[in-house]
Amino acid sequence: MKNTRKAAAVWLAMSLAISTAFGNTAWGEIRPDTGNNRCVHVHTAECYKDADETATPSQIGKEPTECTHICSVESGCIWDTEKENSENADTLDAVASNTGKDDSKKEQAGEKAADRKDSSGNADENKNLNDVPAQNGAALSVSTSSNAEDTTATGGTVTPVSQTKILSWSWFDPEENLLDGRLELTGITEEAQPSFTEIIEYLPTAIIAQVGEGEDREEKNLLITNWSCPEYVQDEEGRWPLEGTYEFKAELPEGYELAEGVDALVVEVSVVGDQAVMLATTPLMTVMKDGTEKSIYWADNNYSGSYNELASMGIRLSYANECHYLTLTNVNVNSLYLGSWSNWVITLKGTNTLNVTTLNNTGTDALLINDGAKVTIEGDGTLNAYGRNTGSGIHISGTLTIKSGTINASASKWLGKNDDGKASGIRIGKPGTLWVKGGDITASGTKDGKNDRYGMYVRGQFIMTGGKMKVIGKDCQGLYTTGQFELSGGEMAVSSEAGLLGFAAHGDSTVINAPGKLTVDILDVAPGKTMTVEKNATLTVDGVKLEEGSTLINNGNLTVNREVDDRDGGTLENHGTISGNGRIPDSAKQEPTKIAGFTANISAVYSENTSINVQQLANIQKPANAGDLQYELVEYTGNESEGEGTIKESTGLLTVKKAGVFNIQVKTLASGLYKEGTPVTITLTVDKADFPNTWTVNVYAVSGVYNGTEGYPAATITSTRIPEDAEYKYQLAATSNSSNLPDQWQSECPKIVNVNESGRYVFVKVITDNYKSKVFCSNNTTHITQRSFTESVEVAIDSSVYNNKPQNPKIKVLENWKGTLGSELTEGIDYEISFWKKENNNQSVTKLEDAGTYIVYLLGKGNYDGSLKTAAFTINKCKLKAQITGDSYDKVYDGTTDITEEQRLAIQLCDDNHKTPELQDVRADQIDWAYQSADVGEHYIDATISTLAGDKVNNYELINETSSLKGVIKPRDFASMTVSAAPLTYNGTEQQPKINASVETGLENVSPDATFTYSKDGVNYQSEIPGFTEAGTYLVYVKASMANFNDETKTVAVTVQKAAAPTVSAMSESYSYKETGERQVALPGFPEDCGTIGSITAQIISDEGQILDSAAVDGMNLVLRLKGSSKNMVGKTAQVVVKVETKNYEDIQIPVIVTLTADSSDSNSNNNSGNNSGNNGSNNGNSNGSSGSDGDSSDYDDPNESSVKVTPNPSNKVTKDSQKGYRNVEQGVITGTANQTVNDGYSHWMKDAKGWWLRFSDGTWPMADRTGAQHWEKINGRWWAFDETGYAKTGWLRDEDYGGWFYMDPEHGMQTGWVLLDGAWYYFNPNSDGKRGIMYAGQRTPDGYYVDKNGVWDGRNKQ
Repeated sequence: MKNTRKAAAVWLAMSLAISTAFGNTAWGEIRPDTGNNRCVHVHTAECYKDADETATPSQIGKEPTECTHICSVESGCIWDTEKENSENADTLDAVASNTGKDDSKKEQAGEKAADRKDSSGNADENKNLNDVPAQNGAALSVSTSSNAEDTTATGGTVTPVSQTKILSWSWFDPEENLLDGRLELTGITEEAQPSFTEIIEYLPTAIIAQVGEGEDREEKNLLITNWSCPEYVQDEEGRWPLEGTYEFKAELPEGYELAEGVDALVVEVSVVGDQAVMLATTPLMTVMKDGTEKSIYWADNNYSGSYNELASMGIRLSYANECHYLTLTNVNVNSLYLGSWSNWVITLKGTNTLNVTTLNNTGTDALLINDGAKVTIEGDGTLNAYGRNTGSGIHISGTLTIKSGTINASASKWLGKNDDGKASGIRIGKPGTLWVKGGDITASGTKDGKNDRYGMYVRGQFIMTGGKMKVIGKDCQGLYTTGQFELSGGEMAVSSEAGLLGFAAHGDSTVINAPGKLTVDILDVAPGKTMTVEKNATLTVDGVKLEEGSTLINNGNLTVNREVDDRDGGTLENHGTISGNGRIPDSAKQEPTKIAGFTANISAVYSENTSINVQQLANIQKPANAGDLQYELVEYTGNESEGEGTIKESTGLLTVKKAGVFNIQVKTLASGLYKEGTPVTITLTVDKADFPNTWTVNVYAVSGVYNGTEGYPAATITSTRIPEDAEYKYQLAATSNSSNLPDQWQSECPKIVNVNESGRYVFVKVITDNYKSKVFCSNNTTHITQRSFTESVEVAIDSSVYNNKPQNPKIKVLENWKGTLGSELTEGIDYEISFWKKENNNQSVTKLEDAGTYIVYLLGKGNYDGSLKTAAFTINKCKLKAQITGDSYDKVYDGTTDITEEQRLAIQLCDDNHKTPELQDVRADQIDWAYQSADVGEHYIDATISTLAGDKVNNYELINETSSLKGVIKPRDFASMTVSAAPLTYNGTEQQPKINASVETGLENVSPDATFTYSKDGVNYQSEIPGFTEAGTYLVYVKASMANFNDETKTVAVTVQKAAAPTVSAMSESYSYKETGERQVALPGFPEDCGTIGSITAQIISDEGQILDSAAVDGMNLVLRLKGSSKNMVGKTAQVVVKVETKNYEDIQIPVIVTLTADSSDSNSNNNSGNNSGNNGSNNGNSNGSSGSDGDSSDYDDPNESSVKVTPNPSNKVTKDSQKGYRNVEQGVITGTANQTVNDGYSHWMKDAKGWWLRFSDGTWPMADRTGAQHWEKINGRWWAFDETGYAKTGWLRDEDYGGWFYMDPEHGMQTGWVLLDGAWYYFNPNSDGKRGIMYAGQRTPDGYYVDKNGVWDGRNKQ
């Protein structure tokens, strides 16, 4: 791959040479900073003032005031970028579309991927463009947030274009022109010079970028919109560079920018000339004198060119050992350029000056050492190199070694536009090396306008092992390095006179080795960079700025005079020594030297208004490598008294407020360079001074009358000059000799209280904080006299209550000479009891027990004289309270207010402590008992005591004569109750039975006066006896009620017997003797009041004509099955009896006569004959009426019939309802075939997944009108209930409207009578009384069986 690229480079050079030979290349002044605008116009004399002369080299760079050239697409100065971008996009698309389709393309893609430069992890030295000076005349166009294009709307509003971050990228280089991100062009000659436009044709046209975050991350191909390289420009003669390395920077489309930390889009282009050609055609050395270039060429080991002219300027040149020796003696020229790939030794003699600032044009470097050149400067002379504009004082692209001499290099202010901002006093290019081994070097730079200058700019490599060097930024930064910096010897001083950064360490390697010394005013370490001071090396700084992620490592000697600033996130690692007056981060501060050589225990005597110098007394010295000393008082925990005072932290001067022991902690404070030191403790004992002779105290002992417990202070004191805060302590003694006093001093002046405390001397000890104590004594002794007992005290004795025991009352004797009662006196000390007397008989007593008043006689003693004092003591009677006790406070009503013996009620007497005295001492003598009412209810029982009796009754008194307690009179049961009822016979109306009821009270004084009420169900009672209509046996509940008695209930059975059955006239039917099969005859109606109809049966009584096979009843129809007969049987009959069971009547019997007649098919004569024979002349008038009859013979009213006629029941008549279809009163709704949807006039039972429901003939259905309610419907003679959804209910059902439980059989609907369910018998009301079907519960059934509250028969026989 590399050979391929080299071949491409050689081909490029050859193509350039060929195109030049044929005149196809117009080498004009092309500004690479104009983006896509590449001017190809070359100025001629017409562009300047002199139209007749051609442009001279000196005129290049001047403003062509007469030039009329306009750049355009047609002139070739402007690219058609839209067309080119379109073509590039097509190329990208074509490459992308071929991915994966061709194996060879896959291999190319793999090789391309391997050569891609991963930009995500490598930091570029110029990634922060704000840290790099602007380049020569062309500002870099990089899409960052600071230079994003803005759209300015009307009114001045600026709308920033949003920027998409590029997270990583690689070059789109399908031709593989790049090698590790570099483009190498070799074999370049004067005839084959690649122009800026031709170089970028070999550079990538796009990048493959990763953009977006997270799930939105994607890969995009982004076109490069522009390439720029401010350093790759034509010289004054229109020539492009033949040698060097240049950075070409790519620009992105609008809306994209590189994320932080991502490499800049830079391709390093290396231009290498053809050495064989260059040696012959390229000057070995060029000197400019007064704006005129003088060149020396080297060929065939001989010099040619302006050799003699240079010699006249003081420049001597020789060659030996493959090296050119150049001697400069007092040379004064504009500039000196040394050619590439040459070796030089320059010897300085005298003062030599290279000064381009004297020229009128823009100026260039004063001393230029080209690529590959190796130069050594020695000698004791001086070299002054003054650059300007794009030129530095000394510009090194090769290697410069300085061994001796004095070097002064500077770059002055710029004059024109083509200033790359990196011109410096000394500029070390990339590649380029400056090695200082000796000499005295000064490099300075100045700034003007927006472009920076540096004293020295290191882009390549700087090494110093000896000599002295000053780098000065007069109004700019001093030293700026992005390359390698190594100071291993000598001394270097770097500063910025403008207060800017003196040393900007932005390179990957910045190291100071021993014994090198570097002095900097302000040092800046760039983000992510590291500067190291190795062991025994020295770095002296005023201040250090550590950028984010940067590190300054000190293994040697670091002196900081101002501050090391790490607030942006940098780090100072200290493994050496740091000194100076500045401040460094806490993490790097050094441990200070410990305090040593001091005296730990010192002492002094208190002296008023004098401070103690602790530092001097303890001989404390501040360590050299530590912060300032600090003195601080800390707590003393020893056995001696702790002193009080204040100490000055900085000087250690102690002002004592109280003498004693002081603990003083001394430590070195944290400083800018050192941590806080380990404290030491000094113990200072300040002893008290002698008691001053001028201080005096007078003590006067107390004298007075006994004053009670208050007493008197032992003495009064007057003093002279004693301090107010002095402490006084006291002691009493029998003698005035103070030498034998015990150490029992009191802090308060003693109190003299009693008479026996007289005759004592009072001693006072004066104690102060800072002086020794002194004792003073009173001249007299204490003296207290007795007080009168009779006049000075008050006696009080609290009364008591009789307790059946002797009492010893508490006697209170109180001081009473101040107008108010004072302290209590003590018996045996202040007074004594002489004797007691009973008040009423004036006799002495020895025992205080019975109720009454007693007098005591007291005599004073001790502090009181022996006078007499009396007082009274009363024992009050014991108060008794009566209360009722007993077994029961309740009785059963007996018509009186008396209590009963069974209650066992009694009176108990109790005192206030709820204790009962003995009965022989006191008891209730007469008691009257009574309830407050005789009637049933809650009443108080009153017990009234008439008198008390007992041996000690005089010591008691009753506080309540009447006691009451709540009791209850309960109702009484009747002694007996009898009930009876007479039977009834059904008559069609409601009848009330006659019920006889009576009770007995069982009390002679209370007559029966009961009220009787009646009920059918035992729940609802009324005063009237209930009536009954239908035949049957009914249970009537009779309740007896009377005041003061419990209600009593008994039941009586009331029987309504069936009435005699009505007589029914016979039915007649006639049939032809030929007729066979089944015939139905409608039965007549029954009396409306017959009640429930039971079974209906038919029985053939006689059949002389052999007419019938059978007779049965189907509903209300008599079904006769005719078996046919012979003609000779015409006139014969058969008799059938239909028996009907009813509720209110005995069984009704309906006779039916069936007569055999002639058939209509017989001849007339036969018919007539048969008819006559059949009827025997009887009932001729009825023959027409019976033939073809539908069983309506019962409608015939025989006027001769003497029995009651039964007419057909109209309820059996079938009608058709518009909603429900066919129905009648007895059957209700008559249904057709189940699940039939055809409208045949009937209603139909329907079944679906939820259950059975009834569809009326009109398509509607029955349903309840609300949730929880039921809709009842009689269907085919059975009652059914439907819920709110219209479905038939089955199983147990409670209907709140009827107030009871029903059971719905799935096949037969509502059940009545006895029903066996789940092994238990239930009874459901069979009567049509408005509660039909309701379950009986908690009562007896009409047939005498008892069912519990759940309706279950208890299994017992009926009663």
